[in-house]
Amino acid sequence: MTSWEPVMIAVDSDNISKSSPVVLSCLKLRFIRRSAMLARQYSKNLSADTHQHGGVIISALDEIKSEVKRVIPPLSDDRFKGQSGKVAVLGGCREYTGPPYFAAISALKVGGDLAHVFCTASAAAVIKIYSPELIVHPYFSESTDYKDVELTEEKRASIILEATAEVESWFTRLDCLVVGPGLGRDPLLLDIARSVILHAREAQLPLVLDGDALFLVAREPELVQGYTQCVLTPNLNEFRRLASTMGVSLHGPNNDRIKKIHDVVLQLSGPTMVSKGPVDVICDGKTTVVCSTQAGARRCGSQGDILTGCLAVFVSWTLAFLENAAKSGEVVLPEYNPMILASFGGCTVTRAASACAFAIKRRSMLAGDMVEQMGNAVDVLFDAASTMAQGNTEPAGRI
Repeated sequence: MTSWEPVMIAVDSDNISKSSPVVLSCLKLRFIRRSAMLARQYSKNLSADTHQHGGVIISALDEIKSEVKRVIPPLSDDRFKGQSGKVAVLGGCREYTGPPYFAAISALKVGGDLAHVFCTASAAAVIKIYSPELIVHPYFSESTDYKDVELTEEKRASIILEATAEVESWFTRLDCLVVGPGLGRDPLLLDIARSVILHAREAQLPLVLDGDALFLVAREPELVQGYTQCVLTPNLNEFRRLASTMGVSLHGPNNDRIKKIHDVVLQLSGPTMVSKGPVDVICDGKTTVVCSTQAGARRCGSQGDILTGCLAVFVSWTLAFLENAAKSGEVVLPEYNPMILASFGGCTVTRAASACAFAIKRRSMLAGDMVEQMGNAVDVLFDAASTMAQGNTEPAGRI
């Protein structure tokens, strides 16, 4: 197999423990059965495509799940605030205050310690009212805050420079930065986001980009090209824009989703992509993981925002685990790209939280109901509660 050929890992969901009290209380058996059926269907489809694409199918559910489980920090009284994740969300404007809130609060609910929101002054007070647990920074302004004659090129450059410096001053106290939820399309805010992305990349700060940050990337793919510590989370329309920019046609007789995703990621040459859909396809150009954990049937707003916050925490956990393991020299390191591991963890937990919330609320399920199930989903999927006593230190072995 040459270096550019994708490794595809077909993932099913039979691993969910049917005896777990959490499952018995909020996750109905039909979701588990449906997940297994979806997984078998997509595994079969992938197998049919493998020879054509030159890829290799590896049924590696146990391996990748065990590797993700290793990175989840234990619940222990000898840890201190910040060790389980410090993340930030750049987004939130006059029109959109919900998305950055859901991204940040989901980071806390999944098990992160600290969550910041960098937003406009007009959004800050509203987001603070939503939750006192969030650290909200009203650093930004919008074009509409100024008269046309006031916003000269010199003034614009000064605003962007000042806002970027404010955010950059926090970089050393963050593990991951999410850019995009509730950002909007205001030209001044987009320019600030662009500047922050470039400075974060220079500082080697991991990024998760969603929403209007992906609008920026579709216009300027060089923002993320070659940067491996970056996860892109496009929905179908956002992926179409990215594919068009990268010259990948989505039309024709061989319109295979996984192959198209792989082609776009190869063009970007660095970032990991989480393509959201009926199943989530995770690809870094070498490895492709299909996450088919059953999600709820309700498509309420802000589910993607919840995913970004969850992903950011899993990025934090994964990189912290690798750093500590490298220092100790006693733990066998995973062979997967850390962004693949983090993305798989984030996708499975978010989808399971959706299934739990839908089982309880059905048609009335909202994003807030999902948020309340994030911790339960981690416990169900990765038996995190058992790591309280074990310390989660045993190596799972090399894949």
